[in-house]
Amino acid sequence: MRVISGQQKGRKLKSANIEGLRPTSDRVKEAIFNMIAPFLNEKLIVADFFAGTGSVGIEFLSRGVKEVVFVEKDVRCINLIKENLKNLDLLKRAKIIKGDVIRFLKSKNCPIFDIIFLDPPYKSGYAKECISEIIENNRINENGLIIVESNLEFRYEDENISILREREYGDTKITIFCFGGKKS
Repeated sequence: MRVISGQQKGRKLKSANIEGLRPTSDRVKEAIFNMIAPFLNEKLIVADFFAGTGSVGIEFLSRGVKEVVFVEKDVRCINLIKENLKNLDLLKRAKIIKGDVIRFLKSKNCPIFDIIFLDPPYKSGYAKECISEIIENNRINENGLIIVESNLEFRYEDENISILREREYGDTKITIFCFGGKKS
């Protein structure tokens, strides 16, 4: 596992053999960033929810976004994210939250994001629940992106968001939603 592009291009990331940990493959990461490249800039605040190793959030930082908030509840993964950020000298532009994503979305401490990356356990249903909470609690800027890494069966419909892109890579689906602002 490595950083694909940006300031940290080619640098290796540490992973761990943790049950349920399924790091985003380099191939899928590259595809995601090719799809969203026109949207990236140095002013963005990004969320990496169910962060695992932190590889996707680190990729955002390497590509120059302002800040990434990593949310993960497994302490072993939190330690891995910290180690990867420290090794790449990216800690200053990162916030790490140990806890449940849904609780974080409901909390007053949760900022409004420009891009949210969701990679929950594939068969959990958390992706749908998270998207609903993001919209309900106004956690995404108008025209913000919600990127979901899921299994092939994942579907979500809501009048407040539309699918910008959807691609399949083996047993993984990437769905990029564009938020158009909450309708009253």
